[in-house]
Amino acid sequence: MAPSTDGPARHGPPPHTSAPGGLIGRAELGLMRPGAVLLNTARGGIVDEHALADALRDPAHPLAAAAVDTFEHEHAAFASPLLGLPNALLTPHVAGMTRTAMATAALRCADHIAGLLAGRPEGVPVVTA
Repeated sequence: MAPSTDGPARHGPPPHTSAPGGLIGRAELGLMRPGAVLLNTARGGIVDEHALADALRDPAHPLAAAAVDTFEHEHAAFASPLLGLPNALLTPHVAGMTRTAMATAALRCADHIAGLLAGRPEGVPVVTA
């Protein structure tokens, strides 16, 4: 992460890493510019939630806020150290659920089913194993 970053965003699957706490931890958060906002809509575990919560609680830390849509542990008994922080916007893994995205997905699904039923499986993702 570059120190000149105002608002880093990660979208898509993370590269494999064996680093504890994900790709963005205390050290990386400390490199951010004053007033920066972190956005994570990719995968839970990319950002160390404990390090992020500590940074958001510290008025001397350069990070001003965070918006997080994916969490390390997503289940009915949701618990995150970010919960309740006034400078953390948390959403329940719905960043890709716009009206347009849902309509596009529904149309693609219908097209794929029609193609399979018509004997045209080309371009249709099919699991065979």
